[in-house]
Amino acid sequence: MTPKQYTLELVKRGYKVFPLVPNTKRPIKDQSYLTASNDLQIVAKWFDDLPQANLGLELASKSLIVVDIDNHNSTSIRDTMQKLTDQGCKLPAETYIEETPSGGLHFFYTGTVPIKRVTNFIPNVDLLADFTVIAPSAINGDAYRSISNEYTYNNIAKAPQWLIEAMSDKPKQFYSSDHPTLQAGKKWTGKRLDEIVNGVNAGGRNTWLTKQVGWLISTGAELETAYTITQQINRDYISPPLPDSEVNTIFKSVVRKEATKYEQHSK
Repeated sequence: MTPKQYTLELVKRGYKVFPLVPNTKRPIKDQSYLTASNDLQIVAKWFDDLPQANLGLELASKSLIVVDIDNHNSTSIRDTMQKLTDQGCKLPAETYIEETPSGGLHFFYTGTVPIKRVTNFIPNVDLLADFTVIAPSAINGDAYRSISNEYTYNNIAKAPQWLIEAMSDKPKQFYSSDHPTLQAGKKWTGKRLDEIVNGVNAGGRNTWLTKQVGWLISTGAELETAYTITQQINRDYISPPLPDSEVNTIFKSVVRKEATKYEQHSK
């Protein structure tokens, strides 16, 4: 089955998809999970125009949640899953699971949660409820693939309760017994960090990021540090992320504005 045929079969079952630049996780111009479609003609044309396109899946319309376990460092998948289990966050294996090109795993579950993602829930684990890259997408010759013929999109398991809570607007905190929950009052910096992690969707992305950049610079951190964090905020907490050129424009604009304010204050 060709990528186009596979995608059209998903679309026939009501799943919304969007095209990605071949060999990347990046949406093609003017496309994102916000423009995802389950219109057969529209989707077919995407693949007619770009046969090697990778594939993104919009999750919310099907109440899907994906637990994304990375395999990008020395920590093994097994160790990461054990850490989840130790914190009361066991992952049911009786569901659809895809292996990623890097050797990571995507566990698919169903559940009604806000359209968002929780990045770095624990190290190497992200929780996704907005979109994900799926098979048969490929990166550098390695493809996303189902790890079992027994489980498909037709029998995705219900999300465990801890996952529903973790994706809620006020997620429950999971700590081991030697790391108690902090009870002290939340300071202004903590509130701002919470605001960043909660992220933003398409509406107001520029204004929101400008606000965060202004705060980062106001902390007195080196501009290189502020810029590095700005890039991470855009990558992990803005859906879909802004183009790099737009992030650079926002950052430079805020730097100029802060410099002007400093000069005026110094006179």
